Amino acid sequence: MSRRISTRALVAHHVRSRAGGGAIVALLVFVLAVLATAAPAALAAVGDATLRERLDGVPPTIRDVVSDNVTSTAFPQLGNEPYLEPATTDDIWGRFAASVEEIRASADDPLPDALGPGRMITRNADNQLLVGDGTRAATIAFDPDYEDEIRIVEGRMPEPAASELSGPFDTGVGGLPIQNRVEVVLSEETAAELDWAVGERMPVGSFGGLVQLELVGLFEPVDPDSEYWDHVTSVLEPFVFDDGNQPRRVTGTAYAHPASLVSYGLGGKRSTLVWYPTDTARIDGDNAEEAVAALNRLTAVSHPIGTMDQGPGLLSLAFDADITGTIQSALGQQRSTAGVIAMLVAGPVGVAAAVLVLGCRLILEGRRPGLRLLSARGASVGQLRGLLATEGVLVGVVPALIGSAAAIAGGALVFGLAPSAAGIATALVAGLSPVVILFVLAPTVAERQARADLGRRGSRMRVIAEAVIAGLAAVALVLLFVRGYSDGVDVLLAATPLLLALVACLVTIRLYPLPLAAAHARARRGSGLDAFLGSARALREPTLGVTPVLALVVGLSVAMSSAVLLSTLQTGVAEASRAQVGADLSVQGALFTREQLDRVAEIEGVDRATGISGADAATLDIDGVRESTSVFIVDAADLRAVQGDGPGMLPPGVSLEPVDGGPMPLVASGEAADLIGDTDDLNLDGVDAELVGVTRGPVPVGDRANWVAIDSSYAEDVLGKDQSDRTILVRLDDGAPTDAVETALREVLGPTVRIETAADVAAGIQSGPAVQAVRWALLLATGVAALLSALAIVMTLALAAGPRARVLALLRTLGAPRRSSTSLALWEIGPPAAAAVVAGTVFGAIVPLVVMAAVDLRPFTGSSVAPAYAIDPGILLLTVGGFVTVAVVLTAIALLVSRRVRAAGALRTVEEG
Repeated sequence: MSRRISTRALVAHHVRSRAGGGAIVALLVFVLAVLATAAPAALAAVGDATLRERLDGVPPTIRDVVSDNVTSTAFPQLGNEPYLEPATTDDIWGRFAASVEEIRASADDPLPDALGPGRMITRNADNQLLVGDGTRAATIAFDPDYEDEIRIVEGRMPEPAASELSGPFDTGVGGLPIQNRVEVVLSEETAAELDWAVGERMPVGSFGGLVQLELVGLFEPVDPDSEYWDHVTSVLEPFVFDDGNQPRRVTGTAYAHPASLVSYGLGGKRSTLVWYPTDTARIDGDNAEEAVAALNRLTAVSHPIGTMDQGPGLLSLAFDADITGTIQSALGQQRSTAGVIAMLVAGPVGVAAAVLVLGCRLILEGRRPGLRLLSARGASVGQLRGLLATEGVLVGVVPALIGSAAAIAGGALVFGLAPSAAGIATALVAGLSPVVILFVLAPTVAERQARADLGRRGSRMRVIAEAVIAGLAAVALVLLFVRGYSDGVDVLLAATPLLLALVACLVTIRLYPLPLAAAHARARRGSGLDAFLGSARALREPTLGVTPVLALVVGLSVAMSSAVLLSTLQTGVAEASRAQVGADLSVQGALFTREQLDRVAEIEGVDRATGISGADAATLDIDGVRESTSVFIVDAADLRAVQGDGPGMLPPGVSLEPVDGGPMPLVASGEAADLIGDTDDLNLDGVDAELVGVTRGPVPVGDRANWVAIDSSYAEDVLGKDQSDRTILVRLDDGAPTDAVETALREVLGPTVRIETAADVAAGIQSGPAVQAVRWALLLATGVAALLSALAIVMTLALAAGPRARVLALLRTLGAPRRSSTSLALWEIGPPAAAAVVAGTVFGAIVPLVVMAAVDLRPFTGSSVAPAYAIDPGILLLTVGGFVTVAVVLTAIALLVSRRVRAAGALRTVEEG
C-alpha cells in the first residue's frame, strides 16, 4: 500500500535536491549584502577619520579663531576718565570681555558649542630698558586670566597701578619725570637673560616721561605644554635676535596686573589679541559643512564692540579662521575618496548583477526537468512562479537579511559604526533580485529548448541594444568632461567606467570570432580531432556569452585600474614629499644664524647645507600694477647644490645666480607667476627683475601660495637687509646614517627644531585614513572582481555541462582519450577568455585617465599639483597577477570536476531540440 506524500514534503524535497546553484546564489547574495550594508558606514567613518586627523594635526594657532592684525592694533576702550586710584580687573576688562562673549554667542551653529569662551591679551611691545647698552627691551602683557597660567616661584603677584601718579614726580634717566610705576613678573629664564633681579626697577619711556617697571616676582608655567603658550609667545623664553651683523638684542615679556592697563606713559607698540579656543571634537562629518559656512560668516565682517564716545581704543574686532581651509581640505579629500571608490565599486556591482542572473539560470537549469514535469501534469504558470519565487526568498531574501544583520552588528560592536539606510536598502535590493529574476524567468522552464548552435543569424534587437549602450557610454564620457565631476558619489562618474566596460565587452564578443575562425580553418586542414571539434563548437555554440566576458573584462580592468591608480598615488606621494622637503633633510622651528649654518655644514655625514630666509613682505610692480607678495632669500649656488635635480624650491635647470648687467632673476610660485604673466616690465620693490622659473606644488617653505625667491646678493637692494634663515636644507653624503645626523643637528640647532625627511613626510601622508581607504578599496575591488569573474566562468561551465557531457560520452564510445574532455572545455572558454583578458587590460589602462581627469587626486598626495600617470611593475604584479591566479585556480577546479562524466548517464539524457 503506497503512502501519500504531502505538498509540503514535496516542496521540501524539491528545495533540497539540486541545491548547488541555490547555495552559490545564496552565498553571493550574503556577501553582497554584507558589502552593501558596510560600505556606506565605512565610507562615512573614513570621512570622519580624515576630518579628525586633519583637525588633530593642526597647531592651536591654526585651529583657533583669532583676531586679525589689522583691527587689533590698539588697547580695549578704557573710558575718558583717569583712574587715580587702582582699578579692578572687572572695571577695565568687563565690558570688553562681555562684547567678546556676545560675538561668540551670536555666531551661527555649531560655533557657540565648538568655540570656547574668548581669551584675550593686550601687549605694549618693545619698550627699551633705559639702563645699560640699549640691547634689552620689555613687552608688557595684560591678561585678565593670566593667574590661571603661571605659578610664582619667587616674590609675589603684581598689584594694579593707577592711571598716573598724582605727583610730585621723581626723576629718572636724564632727569625725566617718572610718571608711573608698574609692577611686573617675569619667567625665570627671561629674568636671567635680561639680568633683572626681583625688587629691581627698570625705567622705560620717552622724552615725555618715564614709567618705572618693578620686578616683584618670578614665575613658571602651570602647564608648559598648554595651548595658551602657542598664542602668547616669547613669554616663557625671551625673544633673542642675533643675525651676526648687529649686537645681540633680548626682548622679554613681563606680565603686569590686568588692571594696570590704564597706566600712563608706556610708549611701545600697542596690540590686543583675542582668540576662541576651538573644540574640534564638536566638528564632525555631520556638521562640518555648516561649521565652514558659520566660520566664513563670522570672519566676513568686522564686529563692533564700542563707540567713539566711549573713549579711544578698539571699536571693532575682525577674526581669521585658518581652520576653515583645513576643514575644506578634509571635506575635499572625503569627496574625492567617495568618488574614486564609487568608480571602483560600479564595475564589480555590474558584474555581480550579471552573475546573479547567471546563478538564477543555474537554478532554473537544475529545476527544469522537475518543473517541466509539473507543467506537463497541469501546473499553472502562477504555481511555477510561486514555487521559484519561494526558492528565490530562500536563496535571496534570507541571506540578505542575515548578511545585513551581521554587517550592522559587527560594525556597531567592533567599530562603533551606525548603519546607513541606503546601505540596508541596497542589501535588500540584492536579496530581492533572485526572487524577481526567478519569477520572471519561470515560464521559460516549461518551454522546449532550441538548439543553441542552429539558426544563429544576426538579431536586429542585438544591434539596437549595442548601439544604445555605445551611445550612452559616449554621452556619459562627453558629459563627464564637459560638466565635470560633482562632489561625492557622482552617479555619472560611477556609471561611465561600467558603460565603457560594456562597450569593451561588446567589441570583444564581436571581434574574437575572427581569429577563432582562422584557427578553425587551420584545424580543418590538420589531423587533430580536439582542435577541430573544439574550434567548431566555440564558433557554433560559444559557451562564454555576454555575462562571463563582461565579468572578465570588468574584473581585469579593475585589477589594471587599481594597479595604475595605486602606482600613480604612490609616485605622487613620493614626488610631493621630496618637493616639500627640498633636500635630504629640512630643519625648521627656529631663527638660524650664519654661525649655526656653518656648524651644520661641518657635521659628519653632511655634504652641503644652505638656508632659506623667512618670508618678508614686498611689492611686485607688473606693467605699473602693484601686487603684494612674499620674498624668500636664498644662496642660489648652494641651494642648487643641496637640492640637486630633485623637486624642491628651484625648477629643474633654473638658476638664480646674478647675471652681470642683467635684471634680477627670480623664481615665483604658481600664483605669483600667474600675476606676473609674460610681461617684460617687472620689478620687485624698485629692483628690475626677470621671471626665470615657476615652481608649482609643495616647497620647503610651507603652504604659502604667493611668493618669489631671489639670490642673497639682492637682499640689501630689495629689503634693505639680509634676512635670517628660518629653514635649513641639508644634503647628506652617500650612505650617511640619517639618525646620527639628526642627533647632531639637534645638538647644534636645539632640541626643539623640527627635522623632516621625504620618507617621513611620505609615511605621514600614506598613513592617512583616506589614502588607506582608497588603497584597501582598490585591493578589495580587485579581489571581489577576481572572485566574480571566476564564479562566472564556473557557472558558465556548469550550464554547458550537459551538451559537453553528451559530446564527450559519444567521443568516448568512439575511442577518444580522456584528455579530450579538458581540451574541449579549454576550447569553450579559452578564445573568449583570452580576448577578454586583452580587452580588459587595455581598457583598465585607459580608465585611470578618465578618473584622473574627473576626480581631484591631489588630496591623496599632499600636493597642489595633480599626480602624473604611472605604472609600478610590483603593484601591477600584485593586482593583475592576483586576479589571474584566482581566476585560473577556480577555473582549473571546475575543469577537473567537469571531467567526471558517465557515458551511460549522458547518453540516456534526452537530446536538446
